[in-house]
Amino acid sequence: MKRYITIAILIFLSIDPAAAVTDRSFTDINGAVISSAAGDEFSFAVWGDFRTARRDSPYHQAFESITEDLKIIAPHFIISTGDAYYGYGGPMQRFKNEIDYFVSKAQKLPSPFFNIIGNHEIGGTAEREKFVKERFGNFYGSFDFGNSHFVMLNTEEPGREGTISGEQLSWLEKDLEANKTAANIFIFLHRPLFSAVDPLLMSGKSFKDKANRDNLHSLFKKYKVKTVFAGHEHLFNDTSKEGVRYLITGGGGAPLYEAPSKGGFFHYMIVKVKGAEATIETLAPNSLQKRTISGNDGFEAKAEVELVNISHTALRVRNLYFLMPAADASKFKAKAFSVSKKGVQKEYPAKIYKVTKNTDGTSTVGVEVELHGNGSLRIILETDI
Repeated sequence: MKRYITIAILIFLSIDPAAAVTDRSFTDINGAVISSAAGDEFSFAVWGDFRTARRDSPYHQAFESITEDLKIIAPHFIISTGDAYYGYGGPMQRFKNEIDYFVSKAQKLPSPFFNIIGNHEIGGTAEREKFVKERFGNFYGSFDFGNSHFVMLNTEEPGREGTISGEQLSWLEKDLEANKTAANIFIFLHRPLFSAVDPLLMSGKSFKDKANRDNLHSLFKKYKVKTVFAGHEHLFNDTSKEGVRYLITGGGGAPLYEAPSKGGFFHYMIVKVKGAEATIETLAPNSLQKRTISGNDGFEAKAEVELVNISHTALRVRNLYFLMPAADASKFKAKAFSVSKKGVQKEYPAKIYKVTKNTDGTSTVGVEVELHGNGSLRIILETDI
């Protein structure tokens, strides 16, 4: 039986459980164990709208490339703003197959993966909505991590699509009031309150109700919400209104809506939290490029890998993974260094993040390092067995 870990359990692993104030858990879909935050300094990833172009198509290469980046970065957790699979049309079994295909991809990520409900998730029918709820749990909820509060909302309630209203709105007001002392409050939903392609909300395809939208914005302003993340529109957009930052991250692999100059490019986000500050970096797929120089085959006791960060920002990589002969975690030693154009080496900190013994006599070993923007490191991993 597939194992799901509730947010309540995740909080026990990360912070004092008494600090979490929520009566609705929101469940990750891949069963990865959330790792403890380093005090009030941690990172998480956000991306969305990576569903396939058609029901019978594989995921776009952008999705696969972002997945590979996130395997290496291993942020403390990952949040999708929805539309993770196509969902609409076809027989029910095909719908279930799509979900299995998506979950199989998410299970390869080392970080807990939380997926917001989008319109494609429930496929437009009551039967599909019921199936998804039984499989994944609550469609809206919240949790705490470190010093921050995370709220997941559902813009796809039947008859209320494109709004946050009724019982959900009442719950949201109570949840924000109960967590108003959090250093940071982050909101996640599928349809954006402030559309990039339909700013007057005339088409009804994004958020629908202006009065409801304005009420929500006032609520977010009142409780000093740091950032609101949305998807649905297949592009990137960044706007701020009265101290609340609104981001649309819909470039995960689904067909793009706009030209690159208007935000139509594939991307994902890394959010770095440090105290009451949150730095949000927007990255392209393949921001990390990994090259094996020697070993890394499960047989040799020494392996050397070069990792290049072609993005503009420094990235803490927690899971640069190696395939080594099986051994206890204490038997592995890692070091990292850069090499200048003149061949001069400079050492950098490197430590073992995680060791997983495989069933074939090998171990998968994750190494943690930090790379400068547009920088590269060589990492050597050895075992004395």
